[in-house]
Amino acid sequence: MRNTTLVPTSRTGRHSLRALGVWLALTVALVGAGTATATATTEAGSRQPALGGTWETTVTIGTGPGAARTVSRFSFAADHTLTTDGAPDENGNPEYPGSGYWTARPDGSFSFYITHDGPEEPAEGVYPGTVHAVHMGRVKGDTFTTTAVAFTKNEKTGALLGPVTVTSAATRVSAGTP
Repeated sequence: MRNTTLVPTSRTGRHSLRALGVWLALTVALVGAGTATATATTEAGSRQPALGGTWETTVTIGTGPGAARTVSRFSFAADHTLTTDGAPDENGNPEYPGSGYWTARPDGSFSFYITHDGPEEPAEGVYPGTVHAVHMGRVKGDTFTTTAVAFTKNEKTGALLGPVTVTSAATRVSAGTP
């Protein structure tokens, strides 16, 4: 069974609005719940790893041997915003930069919502449209891992592609200020 589902374009109006409503509600919940600082202290008083800063992040899109992998830098700011430069193209220039919001918990777990544009036409391992993903993960020292569910919305047709499983693994490049 494939990891993706294409919503038929003839019925995208109601389904697209419903899916976007769910995404917006989830985003509001993630941002609204996120009042923890980048470095948290547990009840026992031990400090948890900080998420703030810049991370070199390997993102795996899909599952199995055909899964696409990209590497880019993710920056988690103290104001709970998130940016990524996007993976480099064949000339080394970043493409598909993204932005979003993050929240962390005292136990080292965190989540973030990120969105970025994709290509206008299908490319190897990448679908045309705007990507929306919600990641959930855990910071351990100077590394983190996440698992996500992503959807791509084709802006021309309104069709949604997904859910697509996405995972990431990151190593800290520089620390941020909480």
